[in-house]
Amino acid sequence: MGAEANAIRVGVYRLNRRLTVAVFVLAALFVVMPAGATPATPSQSPVVNLDSIYVDVVVLPNGRINVTYWITISVLDGSLGGFDLLGIQESTIYDPDRAYAEVGGSKYNLVVGTRSTGYALDWTPRTQSGETVTVVFGYFSTNRIIEKTLELGVFNWAPVQWEVPIDYENVRVIYPIVMNASWITGEGGITQEGADYAGYQEDANQGLWDNSANRYDFDEDNKLAYPSSPSAVPRNFSISLAYNNLAPYDHFRVFHYTNWSFYAPYLLPGALGYDTEQNINVDANVEFGVELSVFNFGDAPLDDVTVSMSIPENLTLTSGQTVSYLGTLDGGDVSFLTFSFIPDNIPAIVQITLQISASNLNTSDWVTLSVDVYIREVIPPLIPPAVLVFGFTGIAAVGITYAGYRRVTGHYGAHWEANDTTAVYQSPEISIQTFGTPGTVADLDPVESAFFVNTTRKKLVSMILMSCVRKGAVRVISSDPLKLSDTGIRFEDLTYYEEMFVGAIENGDLDPDKIDEMLEELAQKVQDKSWDADFEATSTHHEEMVDGAWDDLESDPSLDGRVDYYFNRRYHDTWAWYWLYMHPRHDRDVRRVFTPPGGTISPPRVPEWFGQMADATGHAIDTAGRVVGDVASTTAQIVSNVTDTIGSVLEGVGNIIREPLRPIIEETSRCVSHDACHSACVSHDACHSACHSACHSACVCHSACHAACHSACVSGGFR
Repeated sequence: MGAEANAIRVGVYRLNRRLTVAVFVLAALFVVMPAGATPATPSQSPVVNLDSIYVDVVVLPNGRINVTYWITISVLDGSLGGFDLLGIQESTIYDPDRAYAEVGGSKYNLVVGTRSTGYALDWTPRTQSGETVTVVFGYFSTNRIIEKTLELGVFNWAPVQWEVPIDYENVRVIYPIVMNASWITGEGGITQEGADYAGYQEDANQGLWDNSANRYDFDEDNKLAYPSSPSAVPRNFSISLAYNNLAPYDHFRVFHYTNWSFYAPYLLPGALGYDTEQNINVDANVEFGVELSVFNFGDAPLDDVTVSMSIPENLTLTSGQTVSYLGTLDGGDVSFLTFSFIPDNIPAIVQITLQISASNLNTSDWVTLSVDVYIREVIPPLIPPAVLVFGFTGIAAVGITYAGYRRVTGHYGAHWEANDTTAVYQSPEISIQTFGTPGTVADLDPVESAFFVNTTRKKLVSMILMSCVRKGAVRVISSDPLKLSDTGIRFEDLTYYEEMFVGAIENGDLDPDKIDEMLEELAQKVQDKSWDADFEATSTHHEEMVDGAWDDLESDPSLDGRVDYYFNRRYHDTWAWYWLYMHPRHDRDVRRVFTPPGGTISPPRVPEWFGQMADATGHAIDTAGRVVGDVASTTAQIVSNVTDTIGSVLEGVGNIIREPLRPIIEETSRCVSHDACHSACVSHDACHSACHSACHSACVCHSACHAACHSACVSGGFR
């Protein structure tokens, strides 16, 4: 015992001595280290082998999914403490109970960082060379993944792709479809009768796609009862797919159908949700940001979604608005807002309050949340930093001076510690490949620009229709059903997509196949024009054009001037209406913009081409409630009929292109809809910068999308 005690005393002495030396060295470094220097970190990436990936996808009755990954990695050299799980296709909320790393039988919670296309997953202690770690991570989708086509529910989904080879990958899709015992074989398989009950049909493009767009059958493709235990009740229909020895960037595509009747009764009304950091540590006088995600986790759309913010007096808003109008959020849609503030130099805990509302929800269903901001007072330094650059001889003097200074100023400022509030692990920055040249803005016309920023297919086609009517090439006969005629007139030259639109009119109807071809041609043109562009710069330019056109409209002091601008004038040598119609405030504020100012003696005059279209849709303008002497009332009715006319055209177009553009089952990979393509490509995120236009043009054949999109947004980044 004496020897052990002595050894312990020696160890403690050596430890204390090392700590003393370390403190001295750190103090010296503090004095001589240049401002902004940071400690060095290991730069060598670990060498790993991805042994296996198992993915369970539980399809919920409402068509959303619950996903769990089991990722087993062997560390061959160095040590591993994290990686990025990127390329998740759906909007998600992760489950903290399914976020851990398991090494040698011990579990360690993951530190989860949110990324625009997935998550950064980190853990400690690091997994060392020769060890194996299994990372478990699960999440729920906030949007519906099962989409209706004909009377089937299509499941077109893929797990994330990886930048490294994978020895084995298995995906099991578990459906909310209960099997009769007679449909389950002794080995746990499903008979053809059970598959027919489920309505199961495979798409020809289900399989493994390599980076050269070649497709391969899965090594394993089984219809199984879940759970596998024969005594379990109930047992559901499931599909198990697997492949051995995947190459980097291989795309594991799961694409099949089940009967829509299993999901139809469970569709949910629209509901508001949000995600934000609700506790933030900040330094006084230093700008900080608050990011807010607003989403609709129901199925029905939410209208006029608006975020209102109340700011405490000692915060100054430097970026963002106190009232942000988001417009309509369809089921599963997500909208992102960013605000910036500068706090006063006062130690305090202050609260930013936000309310999220929707016009078609009861006020009791609106959401109110708060963000607590912990402000740390900034104390000016006793000695300017430049004076501190001297040799070791000054260390003792600095130490004495600093001790006295802290004794005097120790009661200044806020006294909470970082770990008492909101400190979080900051994982390394993500590195995403893109094809864009930073700062390069794609040269796109308004319709192409709308396509680039993911305007819905219905709205795109409606914009083209409106332009064709204005140019005299098309006349609207009715909107329900939509009937059109090719007039043979051309007041102005038509664009390539307008020519194709006119060519799609057959016997008064729009041919959906030809509209599809028009959109594919539009996609190809956008891709050709934007392949080397900076997505963020191009998107920002689009927003600036939209805002600029609206500002120009509102700057005209006269009602006649505003009406003329809205229908006839040009903005940056393009028809201004395009940009006005794309503004998120269009539907809400157009009535306000056309409210007649004092002194107006007559209601506005709408151009003849639009008046004829209004007549055809049942919203006549020439006879719209004209009240003698009541200009305001007459104008309000006219503007109401203008917006109703546009809305009728939009719905008429939607009734035509809502259905699938081609048969889904018969040896085709046609996407269910433009929006389904986007939900599969995670629009408006980092992936989008590399693949947006490629995704559209590749909707017929997912391989091109996979090559353009997924190579820009794959999992890996082992660290």
